[in-house]
Amino acid sequence: MAFQGSTDNQQTSFPELVGRNAQEAALYITAQGLTPVFVRPDQPVTLDYRTDRVRIVTDPSGNHVIQAPTVG
Repeated sequence: MAFQGSTDNQQTSFPELVGRNAQEAALYITAQGLTPVFVRPDQPVTLDYRTDRVRIVTDPSGNHVIQAPTVG
């Protein structure tokens, strides 16, 4: 697994989830002790940075991950 910008050896990017089912990705993120948050392409998001949140960008139908989820 790739570690990008990690702190305390926590993975901050999850490129291995691109193309996977969104619900499976959420379970994977939860198993890492992080909170998944689903967003659609071009959906506005808050600019605050949280080390416990992972945004999962899905296709318009909300079924598949289309971008590497990242902590933030």
